[in-house]
Amino acid sequence: MHQEPRDRLLGRWGRLVTRYPRLTLLICGGLAVASVLTAVLGIRINPDRNALISKDLPWAARYAAYRADFPHWDDVIVCLEGAPDDPSIDEAAAQLATSLEASPLVSSAVAGFAVDRTGPRLWKVAPPEVFDATLADLSEGRRIIAAPTAASALLTMLQQPEEAGPVDEDALNRMLTPYIDAVGGHPPVFDLLGPLRTEWQPLTSASGRIRMVLVTLAQTEDASIAGAAEAIGQVRHLTSDWFDGKRAIPWGLTGIPAIEADETAQATHDSTVASIVAFVLITAMLVGVFRRIRIPLMAAGSLVIGIAWSFAWVAISVGHLQLLSMVFSAILIGLGVDFALHLVTRLRAIESECDTLECAVGRTFQDVGPGLITGAITTAAAFGCTAFSAFLGVAEMGLIAAGGVLLCLIAVMSAFPAMLALSPRWRHDLAVMRPLGTPLLRRMVKPLHRHAITVVVVAAMVVAGLLIASTRLQYDSNIMNLQPPHLEAVSWQRALAAEPGDDLWSGLVLTDAAGAEPLVTRLRDLDAVSEVGGMGILFPPDRAARAQRIAAVTSLDVKVEETPTSLGFIPTVLSNVRRSLQQKSPELASIADRIGAAMENWRTLERDIPERRRRIEALEHAWRTTRAEAASSIEAALSPASAGPGDLPPLLRSRWIGLDGAWLLRVAPATAQRSILEPDRLGAFVSSVRSVAPDLLGPPVQIFESSRLIVRAYAFSGVLALIAVAVVLIFDFRSTIDAACAIMPVLIGFAGTFGFMGLAGLDLHFANLMVLPMIFGIGVDSGVHVIHRWRTSPRTRPPGLWGGTGVGILLTTLTTAIGFASLLLAEHRGIRSLAAVMVIGLAITLLACWTVLPAVLRLRTMRGNRCDFDENR
Repeated sequence: MHQEPRDRLLGRWGRLVTRYPRLTLLICGGLAVASVLTAVLGIRINPDRNALISKDLPWAARYAAYRADFPHWDDVIVCLEGAPDDPSIDEAAAQLATSLEASPLVSSAVAGFAVDRTGPRLWKVAPPEVFDATLADLSEGRRIIAAPTAASALLTMLQQPEEAGPVDEDALNRMLTPYIDAVGGHPPVFDLLGPLRTEWQPLTSASGRIRMVLVTLAQTEDASIAGAAEAIGQVRHLTSDWFDGKRAIPWGLTGIPAIEADETAQATHDSTVASIVAFVLITAMLVGVFRRIRIPLMAAGSLVIGIAWSFAWVAISVGHLQLLSMVFSAILIGLGVDFALHLVTRLRAIESECDTLECAVGRTFQDVGPGLITGAITTAAAFGCTAFSAFLGVAEMGLIAAGGVLLCLIAVMSAFPAMLALSPRWRHDLAVMRPLGTPLLRRMVKPLHRHAITVVVVAAMVVAGLLIASTRLQYDSNIMNLQPPHLEAVSWQRALAAEPGDDLWSGLVLTDAAGAEPLVTRLRDLDAVSEVGGMGILFPPDRAARAQRIAAVTSLDVKVEETPTSLGFIPTVLSNVRRSLQQKSPELASIADRIGAAMENWRTLERDIPERRRRIEALEHAWRTTRAEAASSIEAALSPASAGPGDLPPLLRSRWIGLDGAWLLRVAPATAQRSILEPDRLGAFVSSVRSVAPDLLGPPVQIFESSRLIVRAYAFSGVLALIAVAVVLIFDFRSTIDAACAIMPVLIGFAGTFGFMGLAGLDLHFANLMVLPMIFGIGVDSGVHVIHRWRTSPRTRPPGLWGGTGVGILLTTLTTAIGFASLLLAEHRGIRSLAAVMVIGLAITLLACWTVLPAVLRLRTMRGNRCDFDENR
């Protein structure tokens, strides 16, 4: 029976909007226009994953503090791919950095550093092969600078140690050039430190195959990742323009901000396309069902008004959209049109009993209005329960969807009847509506009445089996598995991740100068750790052995070659070298020719002894000057002192030392074929490192902790949604049993969904876990309508599905499923998975509403001795 106060209010509402349709539409349309303007001005897109997490959580707060202390945490990485020994790639990276730095969007762009910007002891912490080569060069340099004269140095250089390999052309050129120049009359210049330094050190991956340009975006009014997303796009365009017409070098942007910006852009595109496709498909379905275009367009128009209001709600309540909430419009399209379908199917059933549309709408509102309101409130309550979650992504999505559902209900119950009132052919349009689903419902009547107990028992067994299958579900914390693989930032991150010592997913540990070395040692001892970078490079694992090798070099006695002081000694040595080259090394003929030319010039000075003396003295002066400079550098490089922060180039110091002086250690996970983000590896890595550094932070911790937070948040939201829905239904029905029956299909749908995922081997992740509160919120609506219809006439069959209710929940489930199914077109695999899981849940919930629930209601009726069914209704 009708609850008088609510029914009278609903009846008055229906009659009012049909009595004043133009005024109603004017108000609804005006609010829609204002809502669109509010949304355009007030909504922004936020791609920052960390914005989905409450800053009150200790691990999230530590990461936020790190980001404030290390301003280069969000550098964008431009990658250039090429052979490790191709200097043209290094040059291209350096030129690109210079070009990008000229843009006002870029604060700095660096592709490497000049070695003269580093301290003399940095080589002590270089990779083993670089250390070995540098130590050999320093040892040779120490032997050479011991020579007091240029002549003695020449003999020393020519007398190579036995273990030394063959001298290449560049080394021989560097050795002989000052002597050749002096003898030939040119100013001599010694380059004793040439072997000890490379003028430019590019930033490369471990293999050297990928060169990197680190781009720091200029600060804007909005310094968040959301504000940087547009700048990242501009950097991509600038880089593309710079490469245009140049040599084809594979390149791309990556880095955490670029990945998040690309992911959000893809999600925005996906949700927009999905919303359009859903709107078109649902409208087309309604045209097919109603056999006319007017009523479907009216329903679609009222839905558009509700969606517009919902966007204003987004601007007012949250102010932004993020990855999870971006799909809300596609969801609301499927949900919002359900209200119109329930109105239309009931209106068609009773319109012949009413003289006017005002009367028909009033009765329709009284009949289905309670179910619509209860369904909308339960759906909104289920969504709203997520607002209490510490995972802000879930909370924001729930808050947006809760308000959107209620606004769509108000819009449809106001604008749709008003539009219908302006159509003079409304009765004819309703009469030609195709009775979709009615024949199937009729065929279900006899089995349900004859075998209700069997249906319930079989359903219980199936549900039990699905619950067992759901225990096989696993949570996939690897966010890269959800990304569209073709995204530029994702593909280049995968390329970097394939390199040894991947840095983007390294754990971060903050320490100070005093505690760094013992902490680095303990971290390196962990099986889960491959290397400790950042300031950890100052403490190589073989540091003691290296120090011993350096001490061994400095302790060696250096033998100085004694040489004559005659003017002809150096020319004579050069002549001997020339003959040796001509006889034994034809490939070095160019050096022999240079010596020959110098000697020819020297011979022309046979009578000009002062000029010969001037040339030799200039050579000796150049040697003494260079020797002093080289001796100072070699002494500093070989000093017992260890490499320290001052030896690092400014590029690295700015990224590894915080504004407050904290030292940053980058803890790289052990290399393996599977990504560190895989659940078992991620948990083991974080737990292992935390045993040494409890305050570990960084992307691995964010992903690990947020994964656990998400599971707890969704479980909590699901339980809370169930409780909220139960409270609303008990209040509405005034019956615990009726409330339980209304909830039963959605519980079956929930068990079936996760059981099917377990059987299919599908994993849970942060996107498709949204179905937990969503199934409660959306699926319960069908059960509510069935119970409302059954309560009005318990003896009419099929129980709860007569009078257009069965057709209504079929159509509403189809439209909702279409809304979600449109998301299957998404490139973002997380969104696509959410859609697939939700469609499965809706299908199972509908099946339960059409089979199990009527069977249960049949048994309840039989138990109450109410078996006199009306076969004709």
